[in-house]
Amino acid sequence: MAEAEVLKLVRDIDTVIYHCYSGSVETMREIVDAGYYISLATLVCFSEHHQTLAAEVPPENLLLETDSPFLSPRRGRNEPAFIVDSIPVVAKLKEMEPAEIAKFATENARRVFKI
Repeated sequence: MAEAEVLKLVRDIDTVIYHCYSGSVETMREIVDAGYYISLATLVCFSEHHQTLAAEVPPENLLLETDSPFLSPRRGRNEPAFIVDSIPVVAKLKEMEPAEIAKFATENARRVFKI
């Protein structure tokens, strides 16, 4: 898979984000073991595969995104504001509180983007 090939290429880079990740759980574990981030789109709201990924990714390696204007959790065009739809879904899958997921995702984004 492409994700595994990319992992071989980025081994010497400090910070890597796997944008809109949809690869295998096994490759995701390798990515996380390398200290990189998995960014899950709002697909997590309705895709069983993405829900499996969300359940498995450690919160310390989790980023959330919408991939707007695509992959809307609602009818029509996706919007950045719809990121809030992902939080309770991920929280339930990880048996955590939504506020905890929001905090991890926010802190991770601040760390990655140095903001």
